[in-house]
Amino acid sequence: MQRQVILCIDDEKIILQALEEQLKNTFGDEYEIETSDSGDDAIEFFKELKQEGINVPVIISDYIMPGMKGDEVLKEIHKLSPGSLKILLTGHADIEGISNAINNAQLYRFIAKPWDKEDLVLTVREAIKSFLQEIKIRIQNDELLKLNASLEEKVKERTAELLVANASKDKFFSIIAHDLRNPFSALLGLTELLIEQWDAIDEEIKISLLKDLQTSSKITYNLLQNLLEWSRSQTGKIKVETVRLDAGTLVTETINVLQKQAEIKEITIQNNIPAGTLCLADHNMISTVLRNLISNGIKFTNQGGMVKVNVTPKENMYQFSVEDNGVGMSDEIKSKLFRITEKIKQQGTAKEEGTGLGLILCKEFIEKNGGSIWVESEAGKGSKFFFTLPKSGD
Repeated sequence: MQRQVILCIDDEKIILQALEEQLKNTFGDEYEIETSDSGDDAIEFFKELKQEGINVPVIISDYIMPGMKGDEVLKEIHKLSPGSLKILLTGHADIEGISNAINNAQLYRFIAKPWDKEDLVLTVREAIKSFLQEIKIRIQNDELLKLNASLEEKVKERTAELLVANASKDKFFSIIAHDLRNPFSALLGLTELLIEQWDAIDEEIKISLLKDLQTSSKITYNLLQNLLEWSRSQTGKIKVETVRLDAGTLVTETINVLQKQAEIKEITIQNNIPAGTLCLADHNMISTVLRNLISNGIKFTNQGGMVKVNVTPKENMYQFSVEDNGVGMSDEIKSKLFRITEKIKQQGTAKEEGTGLGLILCKEFIEKNGGSIWVESEAGKGSKFFFTLPKSGD
């Protein structure tokens, strides 16, 4: 149990002995009764007690003493410990001294000499009770402040979660209502035209229309793939299945899937990933990431441009990049990427439409695999998307 002290101050030895004896009889089991015969000594002793972290609930001081009077002593002690209760004990009532102690030391009680023992004990007991009650209230207030801060933080977190949830819902319905409906309308229109006027349409126009059908179908299929994968990730149904995968082989497979899309715009895709670049990651997730990033590179690169896929070893990680020499993006658009709460509409160089969902999906999948993703870009100077994945370690 922490040491606690009742401090008595008086220049008369007999008074100090009487105070010490009477207080020890009642409070000696819980409190040490300490004495001092001058104001200066009492203040120095109090400072020592405070440095040692010892509570002094009650200070009893005589008023008339050589050197510092009792009201000045209590005033100085109050500066050191405002919570301690101060009692002025004197046979010479001095209104100015008592007023000074009340105003500057928050005097708890004035007791006249000679004092009544029972009155002294009762006064000290009530003072101790007030002191302990004040500590209890202070602790409770601190706990309430911490609880309020915790609740405020939880409210902020929950509000942020609700904003993301609402944004996710809005994004989902926006894709269904607009981004899926429009390409399907185009598909239906083209197929209807071909069915009704097949014989009347020139062969070259037929080929052109069929190519448009194929392009629109691929875009819609990719969108559906992203939408389904994103929906699974939001409901927690998609799990990370970590395997050793060869990043170079995976990039080659992805380029093969997107080759036709690149050929239409005469865009070259370079795979600069060395054979044996082994990562620990989920094959399907990283395939989705590469498909989206390379597809975006093609989308925002002009006719005859180039998309490069590179890698740099970084301690226990590989840092990959998908770089294009396309239109780039402004700082405003760059700041909104990867955020479900933001709406981004930016057409490709051939007026390709997009939802921004692919990059959000990329961020989720990369982070689920222990990596991070970011972008460097300037308007008119192309874009470079970076992401990291853990090395296999073999």
